[in-house]
Amino acid sequence: MGKVLLDMAMSLDGFIAGPNDEDGGLHDYFFSPSDATARVIEEGFQTTGATIMGRRTYDTGAEQDGFVDTPYKVAHFVLTHDAPVRAASGAEGFTFVTDGIESALKQAQAAAGDKDVVVGGGANVAQQYLKARLVDEIQIHLVHTLLGAGIPLFKHLGTEQIELETTRVIEAPGVTHLRFRVVK
Repeated sequence: MGKVLLDMAMSLDGFIAGPNDEDGGLHDYFFSPSDATARVIEEGFQTTGATIMGRRTYDTGAEQDGFVDTPYKVAHFVLTHDAPVRAASGAEGFTFVTDGIESALKQAQAAAGDKDVVVGGGANVAQQYLKARLVDEIQIHLVHTLLGAGIPLFKHLGTEQIELETTRVIEAPGVTHLRFRVVK
């Protein structure tokens, strides 16, 4: 069984999106990568066996036809209270999970086999998995920008400290790729 990896792009001031869910350039590094960033992205393609996202992230991607040409050809699990009647274009193979984060993780791990399960969006889903101590590693693509306001990644984690061990730092133009092991 692979790891459970929280993998998110974040501004230097801790936001994963602007105040109105706008990208704010946080994913530009992905679409025109430097050599170092291209290696990080390729590693993700090779090691990811399934992804988990929240309904808000799914809806945002669906509105932009973001699933039509997704480079992640893996099982996708969407946490939601109600599944849509019809999947968005390009999302026909998505599984909508209505019975909680543990169920989504169990299904994703079964689909991923020996590869990693990536928790990839949004902040609420990431916080739920961190609070439940279900994350093995965190990878942050720290984008060299200050958004000033928006959706914070680590806001609602409670007061219990989560200890991390740095396992990798890769500097690249416009982004620093940080990887941490969650000490359990």
